[in-house]
Amino acid sequence: MVAVNGEVHSEEESKKAQLRRHWYALYTKPHKEYFVREVLRNNGVETYLPQIAVVVRRRDRRSMKPFLPQYLFAYFDPDEQHFADICWTPGLRRIVSAGGRPVVVPDEVVMYLRRRLENMQTTDVLDSPFKKGDVIRIARGSLEGLEAIFDQQITPKGRVLVLLNVMSRLVKTELDLEDLI
Repeated sequence: MVAVNGEVHSEEESKKAQLRRHWYALYTKPHKEYFVREVLRNNGVETYLPQIAVVVRRRDRRSMKPFLPQYLFAYFDPDEQHFADICWTPGLRRIVSAGGRPVVVPDEVVMYLRRRLENMQTTDVLDSPFKKGDVIRIARGSLEGLEAIFDQQITPKGRVLVLLNVMSRLVKTELDLEDLI
């Protein structure tokens, strides 16, 4: 006899259940990947959240961030009775599906992601000191000296969108974060 998810099964049933289990991609609410992972782990579901180490310059420290924001992987059998529990996990938007059935993510893809991320080096992330709506000044480049309104950071490497007042119209312009004061 073997215990699986708190239930006792024969070894043959356990082997059959293992054959039906696959990796599935889960789509979470924004910034809920870690929460969903913990809830599923606490319910006995194997998960994989691809992460990458980043250096946040503004805070001068390293932290882990999801490599695929709002996505993680779970290893389960969609025909089990626990499937409904997975679907209703707090913070989860949905299981990636096609035609009403969850889409299997091949084991090779998950293994490739694991290997690839283990070999990746730490990535620098510029964390913007500005908030949406802040009035900023452009310190370098052809627009040096002009004032603009900060809109959003668009890349981890520090590209940002600002709004310039050109002929009484706000025009979106992409700049480097380092060019702003």
